[in-house]
This record gives sequence, structure tokens and C-alpha cells, in this order.
Amino acid sequence: MSRFATMDRRAVLLGLGAAALAPLARAGVAVDAWPQTSALLARYIAERKLAGAVAVLHRQRSAPRVLAYGAQALGGPPADARTLWRIFSMTKPITGVAAMKLIEQRKLGLDQAVADFVPEFASVKVLDNGVERPARTVMRVRHLLTHTAGLGYAIVEGSPLAPLYRDAGIRPGDPTPRERTPKSLDEFGARLATLPLANDPGTRYEYSVALDLLGLVIQRASGMAFEDYLRTALFEPLAMHDTGFFAKPEAAPRLAMNYGVRASGIEPLEPAERRSPYLSAPSYPSGGGGLLSTAHDYNRFCAMLMNGGVLDGVRVLAASTTRRTHANLLPRGVLADNMHFGAGMGISTRASSEGEPPGTYFWGGAAGTTMWIDPVNAFSAVLMTQFMPSRAYPVWREFRDAVYADFRRA
Repeated sequence: MSRFATMDRRAVLLGLGAAALAPLARAGVAVDAWPQTSALLARYIAERKLAGAVAVLHRQRSAPRVLAYGAQALGGPPADARTLWRIFSMTKPITGVAAMKLIEQRKLGLDQAVADFVPEFASVKVLDNGVERPARTVMRVRHLLTHTAGLGYAIVEGSPLAPLYRDAGIRPGDPTPRERTPKSLDEFGARLATLPLANDPGTRYEYSVALDLLGLVIQRASGMAFEDYLRTALFEPLAMHDTGFFAKPEAAPRLAMNYGVRASGIEPLEPAERRSPYLSAPSYPSGGGGLLSTAHDYNRFCAMLMNGGVLDGVRVLAASTTRRTHANLLPRGVLADNMHFGAGMGISTRASSEGEPPGTYFWGGAAGTTMWIDPVNAFSAVLMTQFMPSRAYPVWREFRDAVYADFRRA
């Protein structure tokens, strides 16, 4: 990933002029404090590549800065820190942290067998060169947190498990009602256990539905519905009042539109004449990709981690537990795409070209959202927007590039 290495590139971002940045200034945003970041968001909106984007940039012991630009939908109300966004895989760090809280409470063990809570996983099979054989290792909670459980994803093209998952209706986080969608988290787990693994647990990193299965483990370890445990353990203590698996009726007007990127421009993925599936409870809550959240709420989650488990005087996690959430939890000898892996989130092992130092922990979502926490500079960033596929634009790279360019200037 490259920096804005030339003056020409910087000029594109900084040369938008007062007209492009005036809406930000009218909204009370201090564009002078984050000029490249503000200009980047303004450019994407001005070019109609995005309908709206909201960033929260937060230095520890300082008030967070909100950069809000564009609208919740083309022609709709302005986007702001309370706009609701589909965060997809940015759900995973929340689920990971929820599991770490149970570990802190001694209701769950990091290396406890998954079968202690979901007995169907006591005798799983591995698909080995097209032939199923018994797994040689035990699937453990650590493996679910770090995508080393041997599970797969229906969305990963080329995976031998993908067609099996699609045929079995194992598509967590997909809001579209389908004929074979499990009717509950219990049914999801039982059905998943009938399918083979791609690898022996603990031997290889492979992005997967592991955090969805972890949601079931959390449900059974806590004795509460998964969504209720998230609410009582994290959302209520952190005052994340708008985060959940669907938008309540009073919050529905704040739900942003999700857009598909086409050659002709962006097109709504949920046409106005169709009722959004995010306005009612899903068949089962997806711990790997089902949450809606706001920039305000997700920043509070990040701030708690950045502050060692405390926010506004409320301790959510012990300091030692908080450190473990972004420690390398991968099984010994396993690598994860040149990064370490903690509780549902990646950890940088070396300085990036954008300027983030080693130890920065991060994750993103399928509709363009991203977050990271930089412990060296005591800084966190959250970006909310909605477009698919996320590879259509280099928003993640350019956003980090601009943020660190501004950070160095400050």
C-alpha cells in the first residue's frame, strides 16, 4: 500500500477548493485540522462515488473529531455521527471482545474445546483431497477467535467449502431471506457441524464463519441470547444505543442506503420500493457480519479498547483482558496473511507505508467501513460509508494514507 508520494497527488486532494469543503465547515467540522482526510472524503462525494461518509478521528484524552460529508442516500438527509451503517465484518471485533469478557469472567476458556458448548463439534471431519477423514486436532475457542478452526465461508471463491456452505444455507450476515436459512443460532451451529472442515483445527488461518459459531458459544457460555449478552456486556455500558442486529422503527429514518458500484455509477442495493431486511430481526444474529452501528457508537467501542478497558469511568474489561484482545492469539507456528491476529481483528507486525506502526489493530467491513487503533500514537479512526464490493475503490488505503499525512502535520 503506497503513500501519496507526489505533489500532484497531494494537489488533487488539497486543491478541491472552498466550494467542496464548505459543507463540512457549515457542519461545524474542523477541516483545517485534518485537511487531506477532509478533502479525500469530499472528493469521493463530489465525484458521486459515495453517497455519504462519516469519519471519527480520536486522539486519547482529546475529544473525537467527526468529519461528516454527503448524505445517507443520494438526495436524502445529511449523513452524520448518528447515521446507521451496515458494518458487516466489523462485527467480528465486537464478538471477539465479548468472548474475551467471558474468558475474564471464567465462564469460557481461551483453549477450551468448542464441543464443551456445541457437542456436535466433538467428532468433526476434514475434507482432505476430496475425501473426508476424522479431524486430528480439537477445535478450540482460540481457533474461532483467529480463523484457524478449519471453517470456511460461502463468500470465498475457490474454497472447496464454499459450494457446500451455499447448498446448506450457511450464509451468515446475508440479510436476504433464503429458503434454507437456519431459523436460529442453534440450528446454524448444528447444521454447520454436519459439514467438513477445510483443515485440522489450529493448523492454518482461513477467513471463515468462525466468529458466527463463536456467537453460539457465547450464547451457551453466558446463558443468555447472544444479542442480549452483547447488549448487557458491551452496548449498554458503552452507551452504544444504536448498535444492534436491526434498526428499530424509531431509528429506521437514519439507516443509510447501501450502494453497488457499477460501470455507470452507484446504484441502490435496496430499492426504495423494497422494505429493507435490516428493519426487522434476522433469523439468527450473525457474530461475524450482522450488526448495524453508527460512527459515534463504534468510536466508543474503539475508545474503550484504547483506554485499557475503561470509558467515561465505566470499566468494561480488565486492563489485562484488554491487552489480550489485541495480542497475537494465533496458534504457535500459524501465520495470518503477514499479520498477527487477536480477538476477531488483525494486528500489524510492521510499519505500513501509510505510517501506522507495528501493533496497530484493525478490521473492515464488506461495504467499505473500516477501523483501526494505533496504540503507539494513542489514536483511533473509524470510517463509515456504504458501497459494494469494497474492492471497487481504494478507500481503506487512501483513508489511512490521508489520516497519517494529517497526523504527521499536526
